[in-house]
Formats: sequence, structure tokens, C-alpha cells
Amino acid sequence: MPKNLSELDLGLWKSIIKLYLNDPFTHIYLLYDIIYELDHIEVLFELAENNIIGYLFIWRGPRAVCIHIWGKAESLICNVPCDDKAIIVIHNRELLKHVISFLKPKGKISVKEHLDMVADERSFKPYSAGAAIRLDAGDSHHVEEFLRLTRIAGWKIDREKAKDLLMKRRYYGLFENGRLVSIACAFFRMPEIWPIGNVYTHPDYRGKGYAKAVTSAITRDALQSGAKALLHVAEDNIPAIRVYEALGYKTITKKPWIFFNP
Repeated sequence: MPKNLSELDLGLWKSIIKLYLNDPFTHIYLLYDIIYELDHIEVLFELAENNIIGYLFIWRGPRAVCIHIWGKAESLICNVPCDDKAIIVIHNRELLKHVISFLKPKGKISVKEHLDMVADERSFKPYSAGAAIRLDAGDSHHVEEFLRLTRIAGWKIDREKAKDLLMKRRYYGLFENGRLVSIACAFFRMPEIWPIGNVYTHPDYRGKGYAKAVTSAITRDALQSGAKALLHVAEDNIPAIRVYEALGYKTITKKPWIFFNP
């Protein structure tokens, strides 16, 4: 029987914690957002004998809606929102055709395989090319340069949102002649895992090892905290995969991601 977050009780919370402890790499976003992003999420759970056997998790972010569909969640697919651009991570490959069938009449869809890659203390191979530094939301130059670079990357954010992202997430950047040319961040930080992403280098500065340097810097912070570093990359993004592998990241799973545009 389905249950949503408004019905969260001790039994459901224990089931969420149990899921996370059994497979933190899969359920890190669910747990983190229930604790810290409650105003931005919706979750429907499929239960059997008080255990979670499937869920539909929806996070409405500044750039798109991010959705995770996990487990035996076929009955929940009809609740997938179709009012905005969405990235839908399919954890149970058997559900892919059902989600596509539901979305196809409602907009444009494309499917890309993505790798989940992890680095730990044993595998990590640090790298430095130039000086990657921590970006500071209190530094107006950092904020303006971050806003400039993210606009080149196609992000539609204003100065306040740029400042908010620098405050909330941990970003490293690399400057050349006063210009921010490469960034990477930890989306959030949990004791077990730091999800790494937003790796972007200005097109004029690629091929110099800058993406590798900023990714190395944030990965180092994650591992020094005692956590592991997790990132996601499209299977056909060979240059990025080579960078991550050179830093010691290893593929642990592969999942289909659906990109939906209503």
C-alpha cells in the first residue's frame, strides 16, 4: 500500500534508515533530502509488511526536477510529475519501459546510460594542475565569477542564487588571470558519502587538466572527512570518465536516466 511523507511515523522512518544502511550509495539522496530538504521534496513509498519495497522520490531543484524511482514502484509511476523538465533515475531497469510508456504522450524523452563511480582512500590518486581553491560566498569576486561561468554553462540563475549555491554546497574553482575557468562541488556532505558534481570547465580552457584538478580537490576533502566520494557520469562521456578513472574513481553500477521535456 502506498504511503507518503505526511504519514511519516517511527515505523516508516526506521524503514528508511534500514534502506540507507543496506545501500547508502543508492539511498543517499532520499535520506539527505528528508532530513534537510523537506520543503522541496515529495516521496511516495510502496510498503509490504511495514517494509519499503519501492519508492518515487521527487526533488524540485533550481534547474530541473530530479526524480528517483526505486524498487517495486510500478504502481507509483502514474504520480511522476509532467509539468516541468525532469531527470528521472531508474534504479530498477525493469521499470524503464513502463516509465517511458507513461511519459511518451506527455513530452519529449531521451534515455542515457549513466555510471555511478566511487573513490575511497585506497583508490584515490590526487592531482594538481594550478591552484584549485575553495570558493567563498562572502567574496564578491568569487560570486561574480561563479555567476559568469555558470551562465556560460547554460545555468539560469541570478546573483542571489549563485551566492546561495556557494554557501550551501562546497565548491572548488580554478582561476586563470583572475577569471574562474573550472569548477566542481560536493552537492552535500554526509558522514558516509559526499556526492560530487557540477564539474565544468570553460570551453577555452579545456585540455589543461583543470577539471581533474578541481575534482581532485573536492574528492580530497571528502576522503579526509572519512566519507567516500560518489559521482555520476554519462556512459558516452569518455573524456570525463578518463579524468575520474585517473583520480581513482571506479564504476559500481550503471543506470538508465530519462531526460524529459514537457
